[in-house]
Amino acid sequence: MESKKGEALHWAQETFGGAHLGDPRRTKRLVMLAAQMAQDPEGSLPRQTQGNWSDLKAAYRLLRAEGVTHQALSEPSWQQTRHLAQQEAVVLLLHDDTELEYGYRPACTGLGPVGNGSHQGLFVHSVLAVVPCGSDERVLGLVAQQPWVRHPAPRQPDGRKQTSRQRRQRERESQVWWGSVKQTGRPAAATCWIHVGDRYADMFPFLQTCRDFDTQFVVRAAHNRRLGAPPAEPAAVQHLLDEVRGWPAQAQGVVDVASEHERRARQAQVKVSWGHVSVVEMDSHGRPLPESQPLSVQVVRVWEPEPPSKAEGQRAFVPAVKHGHGRRTSAKTASETVEPLEWILLTSLEGDSEEQAWRIIRFYQARWTIEEFHRALKSGCHLEQAHVREERSLENLLAICSPIAVRLLHLRELARQHPDEPALMWVTPQEVQVVAAQARVPVEAMTVRQLVRQVAQLGGFLGRTSDGEPGWQTLWQGWMRVRWMVAGMQLASPAVSDASP
Repeated sequence: MESKKGEALHWAQETFGGAHLGDPRRTKRLVMLAAQMAQDPEGSLPRQTQGNWSDLKAAYRLLRAEGVTHQALSEPSWQQTRHLAQQEAVVLLLHDDTELEYGYRPACTGLGPVGNGSHQGLFVHSVLAVVPCGSDERVLGLVAQQPWVRHPAPRQPDGRKQTSRQRRQRERESQVWWGSVKQTGRPAAATCWIHVGDRYADMFPFLQTCRDFDTQFVVRAAHNRRLGAPPAEPAAVQHLLDEVRGWPAQAQGVVDVASEHERRARQAQVKVSWGHVSVVEMDSHGRPLPESQPLSVQVVRVWEPEPPSKAEGQRAFVPAVKHGHGRRTSAKTASETVEPLEWILLTSLEGDSEEQAWRIIRFYQARWTIEEFHRALKSGCHLEQAHVREERSLENLLAICSPIAVRLLHLRELARQHPDEPALMWVTPQEVQVVAAQARVPVEAMTVRQLVRQVAQLGGFLGRTSDGEPGWQTLWQGWMRVRWMVAGMQLASPAVSDASP
């Protein structure tokens, strides 16, 4: 929702007005383009510029202009978010990769293979700052982002594959993870920044870089790393996952599991254990690196001893072809159970008590927010449907769309943070009038929560008891309908005035 002072042009000026693009006219054009895109995020550039040929050509020129880069476009919003993050006591920095896919033979040049290699596109690593607020999070914005194109692995002059030593010496895609930690920087003395990542973040350089920059980390373990043997014990080879899975349960509770693909959302009954270990960095052959020092970490294990059956925990399988010999069938029976939940979390935070262990688990659960950010980029801003001809132009478009995607996530926060305040404090009277007419509620009596739920219903939210609170997608779809209704009112007002005696 827009606040009275938060119209799209004002937001664009605050977000992009500080960009240094080599010419103040480019910055002015950037602000205008960002405002047009923010008013209609899912539209194409021709629709966002409202069919104005001059504005559309200026937008394309800006995206491919020399000196206009993803870094230059993004830096002002990153600095604003870092400044906000310095003022909070605890900030979670959520890391994740995603891929932007543009089909088999895209018109855009400079892309690389994605997925199984048959499609073309680029990869993006984003770091989203959120503030934990009890069981929920408040989104601050992006603090870093790095797009890149995957290139075929280089070969030796005679055409053979590189040796393992040559592969270790070349730059690797995984470097964007600890490079983003360096790019984000150090927190203020009274602030705790916690880098949160899924299993792909389980890389020794990433963990060590977090320590070097005075930040903490919560990472889901992926590798059965070798453990450093305590000095008082003989040197016996122990491994992380084997050791942790042998710990007895020390607590139990409930973890919310989000819906994904065929999996239904559920509340998993879990057990929790925690302890302290030292992990050792290993080479590609699983041998400890002699120059590496063991890293002391706290480990929290969460597991589901009795997962539900597939009949309870999964949606019904729907074959692509329902009839005939070509139909697909599932060989698995309904009596089988779903994959049980298990998280083994490595952290530099204190985790010696049940309360601290659950705090670490909640921090890891917040990682789902960056998945929603990537969904907002693709579904809300339709970034994968953009029609530009150069990979660099796509990166620049990504830089403009990313703050807009964060803005979409802010929609759902309004009802959570200010549910009982009058709606007139946050949106314009005309917008409240339209929504109140739909809900048949007096304008002055409508609260923020009533307004948000009514807007979500316009976007397809059913509001059933089991549906929970509306997400940003239904909110945005409903809000766009409200905006069109308000525009119709504004267009009709002069005609009504002229027709009146």
